Amino acid sequence: MPSRTPPDGRGFSARRVLWITGSLVVLGAVIELVLFRTWMGALSLTAAGVVAMINFRWLEVIVHRVLQPGKADLDRWTVLRVIGRFFLLACVLAALLLVPRIDPVAVTLGFSTLVVALVVEGLRGDRVGGG
Repeated sequence: MPSRTPPDGRGFSARRVLWITGSLVVLGAVIELVLFRTWMGALSLTAAGVVAMINFRWLEVIVHRVLQPGKADLDRWTVLRVIGRFFLLACVLAALLLVPRIDPVAVTLGFSTLVVALVVEGLRGDRVGGG
């Protein structure tokens, strides 16, 4: 498996994306606790952010294994990761529908942290001159 951070510090880095996402999740949870004083909102945001990071990491591994030159490495762990991604997202959807105290806005913000981190990393790559 290749390095998750480019050796020259330029280009896309999955490690940086996860670090930015984690920082945004923590910042969002703290803001939720300080401004709105709701534990469920902070917990909803944190859980959604963690699910987004897990989903991103598993997708990275799946794409790396399947989209290789030559024969795709589609072993049972890759298939289980694909199924696990769908199961994880189904659990979040079920929790939104079944648990009345989950804050849907906080869940949306939690998932959005990964999108913001990807945009920041993309803009950083353009500014630094990476690929």
